Order: sequence, then structure tokens, then C-alpha cells
Amino acid sequence: MSVSGKLFYNWSDKDFDESLKFIDTEQLGDIPYDVTIIGAGVVGCALAYKLSMYKLRILLLDKNYDVGEATSKGNSAIVHTGFDAAVGTLESELITKASRHWPELAKKLKIPYEECGALLIAINDEQNSQLDKVYEKALNNGVTDVQQLSAEQALELEPQITKNVLRGILIPRESIADPFSTSIAYSEIALANGVDILFGVEVIGIENVDEKVKSLITNCGKKIDTRIIVNVAGLGSRKIADLYGGEPFDINPRRGQFLIFDKFSRSVINHILLPIPTEKTKGVLVIPTIFGNLIAGPSAEDFTNDDETVANTTIEQLQSLLNGASKLYPGLNEQPVIGTFSGVRCNCKQGSYWLRSNDGHRGIITVSGIRSTGFTSSPALAEFLISEMQEKLGLNLELNPAAVDSRSESSWPGWWKRPYSNNELVKESPEFGRVICYCEQISHGEIIQHLDSPLKPRTLDAIKRRTRAQMGRCQGFDCMVNVAEIISNQCNIPLKKITKRGPGSEIISTNTSQY
Repeated sequence: MSVSGKLFYNWSDKDFDESLKFIDTEQLGDIPYDVTIIGAGVVGCALAYKLSMYKLRILLLDKNYDVGEATSKGNSAIVHTGFDAAVGTLESELITKASRHWPELAKKLKIPYEECGALLIAINDEQNSQLDKVYEKALNNGVTDVQQLSAEQALELEPQITKNVLRGILIPRESIADPFSTSIAYSEIALANGVDILFGVEVIGIENVDEKVKSLITNCGKKIDTRIIVNVAGLGSRKIADLYGGEPFDINPRRGQFLIFDKFSRSVINHILLPIPTEKTKGVLVIPTIFGNLIAGPSAEDFTNDDETVANTTIEQLQSLLNGASKLYPGLNEQPVIGTFSGVRCNCKQGSYWLRSNDGHRGIITVSGIRSTGFTSSPALAEFLISEMQEKLGLNLELNPAAVDSRSESSWPGWWKRPYSNNELVKESPEFGRVICYCEQISHGEIIQHLDSPLKPRTLDAIKRRTRAQMGRCQGFDCMVNVAEIISNQCNIPLKKITKRGPGSEIISTNTSQY
């Protein structure tokens, strides 16, 4: 059996759990890491998961206080087939490969997943003229199970779509999944197999970059030694690359805003509804989610890296999304919106999936330009990066026979397999029958269960992504304080120190001088 890795938070507050505090590098041991992964988004977590199958000393670190806290938390949660990817590209190759493994991966990792299929429709003559090209592109990408549909066939599949439909294409294997559970599952298995994980740690410098063993300088003043650096820091990848003199590339945040509709709208639409894609974007989609809602989006708005408004949502753009989505499904105008969010993708001027091995110096890999498809491609991209490390960086790979590659049945999220429906469990642990979040029907027991889970989440957002408490119709208005009190009581953290996403985001103001 593998020895579990170490987990620490760079959380300086004296009231934080001492056993989880990152105080000194002695906690990590004195042997240099074979590989350090900078960035715990879905790609970084997938890489940690895949590398944990080998006898290696691995570190996964992130400046945030949970996995998937940045780009990976705000996307459409679609598992793409790659039918419309640029033919012959690495992106197309990896998406196509990964999509065929996703059903098995979801079962092993206990990720909620549904193969609902997608329906791409043409609603005017210009779009209709492009439909055959889209179909041919899908075939050239190896997605050979697509089907061309007449207007009558499209309406038979989805009676509520616009009556202006002229033709359509059915993509049966387009799927939906839980993006939050994915990063969590990857990293939990990696941790079980011996990968160390640091949260709240930012790399601000690199020493001995020309040597076999390099030293990462962190924001907490600690040095971490490693042989190989993998920069998968997303929107922060350019900043990290500047520390080691990586090859020039230009990134900018590309914002995608979304509308979230109430759950009773989900039964109206069965498939993902797609418009004809453009060169810049896939367009405004109507997407049934694995959580039981409908969402509409995304937008595609480019920003500079220093723009502090990038994560905001705007009334004008949200109205534009509703107008665009209602062209596919006119009844969407009558459905109540319960929330909005924006996802910020890492757009790279030099192209998607911008990868460089031995970038600037031997032993460094730069990964950038991984946009919305990174969720789908993550397992295949991780395998590609491992191959690059073996062939070009000289990483020695020896399988670890004690490594595990899956999670237990108890790892399914409670909102997917309801614990309160298990009478024996409720009898044994009544807290699973005590509902805290009424919108999503999440129990007190589920919140405690996740607080005790391998990554020891300690923020409101981290619990929200695991349980869906605070994600329902009231958007946390009724349950946020209750969840905060549970975290406080269970983890012995004063209520005034409970945060939304880490230090500096406390939910209770301690400044009362103005009153």
C-alpha cells in the first residue's frame, strides 16, 4: 500500500488547524522532488494523478486554497468529443482520445457523468450552408458517429427548439460531468499515492535554474528543491515563465459569462443545444448540467492580464446571452434565472495547447493556452506531458505496484447519490437526515463528511463545490451562515475567521468603528 502524501496550507492565522499549517520545508522532507507541478487546476491535478502511478517524489502546489479554484471552476462542464476542433492539431488529438476514455474514468473516479448527446442546429441559410463542412470536420477528427438530421428529425428529438431549424447534426457522445469532482478526485488519488500538496503557496522566484536541482522561492520565504518544473499555472503561466526565462508567448484572459436557470427548466431540454461555431467561439449554447439545471453561455470577451474586472458579470452581456440562447430554445425567455457566473479562460495569442519542453532551461515544461477543452482533455494531456518528460527531460518511470487508480463508492457526492435515502445510514448517523441547504437538499452529515475528506477543505467555496450547499435557488442566502457555523464548530475555527476562499475573504467584518 502506498504511503499517503503530505497536505499543508500556507495559512498564517493562529486559529487555523496547526496540523495543516505549512510552517517549514522540513515538513516536506529533505529529498528534492522529482517533479513539482505549479498550478492545481484540472490539468495540474490530472498530471499529479497520472504521475502518482510511478515511483516518484511529486509536489502539487497552488497559490489558492483549493484545487480547481481558478479557471477550472468556471466552465460549461461539457465533455467534448472534439468534433469541431481544428483538424490535425494536438488539441484535436487529445480531446478525441480522452473523450473515449471518459465513461470508464468517471466510474473509477466517482465523477457524476451523463452521455446526453448534443444537437447542433442551423437556423438560417448562412448556417445551413456551413453544416456540411461541420459534418466533414467531425469525420476528419475521428468522430464518426455523428448523424445528419432533417428539420423534422431535429424537432422530434427536441420538440421545444426553434421552429426555424433547417437542419441539424446529432453528436451522440457529447456529455456533461461535474468539473469540481474531477479536480478533487484526481488530487485525492494523487495524495493517497504519496503526492504532496501545498495550498496558498505562490512561486515568486527560481534559483539554480541551470542546475539539475532547482530551487523554488515561495511567497512564504521557503525554498523547495525540485528536478523538474511543470508550469501549468493557467493565467499565471506567463508570470511563472518569466521567472525562468521561458520562450515568449502572450496570454490574455478570455471571459465567458453564463446564466443559470432553475431546476424545473432542465426537463424541457434533453441534449446540449449548439449553434454553428465561429472561428473565435463555439457560440452561445444551451446546456443541461449534471446538477439538474440549464445554463446558457458562454460569452467570449478578451481582457488584459491586469484588468481587475475580468471575473465580473455584466447586465448587457447576460442579456445578449439570453437573446442568443433563445434563438435555439425560445422558451428560455420564460425560465427563471437563479444565478450568473463567469469563467476566465487562458487564451494564448500563439494558439491553443501551447507546450514547450526544456523551455529556456533543461528540466522545465511550460503549458499554456489550455482553454475550455482542458476539462475534457486533461487525462490525455497528462499522459502526453509524462511522455514528454520521459523522452525529452530524462524522467525515469517505474510503475508503483501499490498505487491506486480509483476512489471508493463512498466518494460519490451526496447530491448525486442521496445519503438521506439510505435508511440504515440515517439511523446510524442522524446528521445525514438533517437538511442544512434546502434548495439542494444537502445535509449536515454531508458537510462534515467533506470537511474530513482527504484535502481537508476549509473554505465556504470549497465546501460549496463538493456538496452544492449555497449553489441552489437562494444562492446561499439561507444556508451560508449555517455552513460557516458547521465549519467553525467542526474545525475549531472562530466564526469570524471563516472565509469564502481563503485569508482575506472573511465573511464577517471585524471593523466596527463606523457603527
